[in-house]
Order: sequence, then C-alpha cells, then structure tokens
Amino acid sequence: MTALLSAPVGAAPVGGHAQLAARLGRTGVAPFIAAQDVEVVDLVDGDGAAGYVRRRGWAVTPGDVIAPAHLEDFARTEYLATLVERRLRPLLMAVSDPEPYVRRGFAVQEIADEAVLHLPDFSLKGSSRANVRHAVASARRGGLTVLPYAPWQADQLAAISREWLSTKRGGELGFTLSRLEDIATQLADGATDLWSVADGEGMIHAWCTWRHYDDGGARVLDIMRRRTHAPNPAMDFLIASTLEHYRDTGVALASLASVPRPRGTIAERVYPARSLRAYKQKFAPRWETRYLAVPHAWQQPFALAAICGAYCPGGLRRALLRNG
Repeated sequence: MTALLSAPVGAAPVGGHAQLAARLGRTGVAPFIAAQDVEVVDLVDGDGAAGYVRRRGWAVTPGDVIAPAHLEDFARTEYLATLVERRLRPLLMAVSDPEPYVRRGFAVQEIADEAVLHLPDFSLKGSSRANVRHAVASARRGGLTVLPYAPWQADQLAAISREWLSTKRGGELGFTLSRLEDIATQLADGATDLWSVADGEGMIHAWCTWRHYDDGGARVLDIMRRRTHAPNPAMDFLIASTLEHYRDTGVALASLASVPRPRGTIAERVYPARSLRAYKQKFAPRWETRYLAVPHAWQQPFALAAICGAYCPGGLRRALLRNG
C-alpha cells in the first residue's frame, strides 16, 4: 500500500509543467495545468503553457495561460489559435482578469470566488477567526500534532481517503480537484506539500495537500481528507497550523481554492459549494472573483455543462449517486 505514495514506474520526470505552474502561475488554479486529465499545449517556445480537458467540443481550460508577464498576451493568442486549429471551442474557467477576453470579444461572467489569505498578516487573534483559534486550542489539549509527510503514513492516508470517499457521491472528482492516485507524481514534481494531523499513538486523523504557485511564494489548498470519526477540531487545526508554518517560513499568499457561485440544487448535490464556502469563511479570507470566458453569451449554459463534465469523469448521473 505504501507504493501508492511512491513515484510510479514510468511517471513523468520531475519538473515540467508542474514546475512551470509553480514558477509562473498567478492564481490557485494554475497548478492544475499539470492534472492528469489535462492535455497541455506548450506556448511561446516552451516558456509558457495552457491546457484543457475535451468535453463535447469544448476545450475546458483551468484558468488562464501560464507565461512570463511580458509574453502572456502572445501566449494567449497562440493558445486560442491552437484551439481553433484543433476545432475546439475555447472555454476559460476561473480567469482572474477578464479584460484580455473582453478585448477579444468574448462573453465573460462571474463564475467563482477564490479564498485568498495574505500570510504576513495572518493571525488567529481577534473575533474573525475565533472559531479556528478555539479549535486549535482544543486540538492541542487533545494531544494532536501536525506532521509533514513521511512514508510510514502512506497506508493510513490511503485508508482515510477510501473512508472519506465512501461518504460522497460519484467517485472522486477531477479537473481542478486532485485524486489520491495523483499524489505520487505531485510529490515527485517537488511542487506539492502533504501534511497530516496525528494523535499521540501515531494514528492519523486528517491530511491535506498544498500546491505551489507564484514563484514558490504561494500555496493553494488541494486535497482534504479526514476520518469519519476524527476529532472535531482536526481539520481546522491542520489548516491553521500549515498556514502559520507557511507564514513563518516566508510564503506570502495562501489560497483556500475557489468556490463556485451557486448554481441550483443539482449542482449543489454534485459539489456542495455553499457548505464549502461557509467552511472557508471561518479563516476570514479575501474573496477574489474568478470569471468564465467563452466566445458568445448564448454558449454559456453549454459551457457550464462542459465544466460539469470535466469535474465528473463518470458522468453527471454517476455523480448524483452515493458511492457504495
């Protein structure tokens, strides 16, 4: 079982697109250019890249192009031209700046909000994070400790993931949400951190991963898993402790990732955005708007369906069913 978190035979070499995103990515969506489902397009002679998942003729793209600032617009033009050549409709999901697409005549709408924390100012003091502060104190009284990843943890991490998955619908989602099977390659790429919280007997109760972006000066929260009967403060303690660690080691920004805008009851069953937003709000982040960009306004409903397909590799019907 430990092999689940060891680099698989034939895995992609360390570096590549994950390192490019860690260096040049500007938002918490950027690292997902290296997701296993994404078909990457190298741009501006390899100095930049973008990528997509094919769904119903759409190129569902996580965020914007990744390139040095002075080459971004060239990379954007090259990427859109490549999609035309491949007879795909461009769909840019969760871009931070809509202006380059408005300028190109695209229809743009607000689609999500990213929860961002400026770490030099991060503190658990004050009323805005009081609930997290109390959870941290409770966890410490209970003997919980936050640990970086070590190979001895692998079996427990996999077991926790299976237990967590059994309580959800539709298997593991994909696209800008990593899966357990992705972790080995991510750790080998050197642009992902894995942390866990354990008790005094070495039992792990929860774990999470953080992806690097913005030249290593930022982290984005990715996978979160906990035991069904984990102590209540375990996950709050884990996230707060890693945020404090990053602050103290000079990391400037932390993203708790993006949360979709409400899309109705069915969408909420597939991805519980309201409860997720409420949970992240406990950390008092700054919410930054993220946008959907498609060529024409009438395409927006079809684009949203394509995005759903990118997140649900087993299909929407499967995504609405409880895991067995």
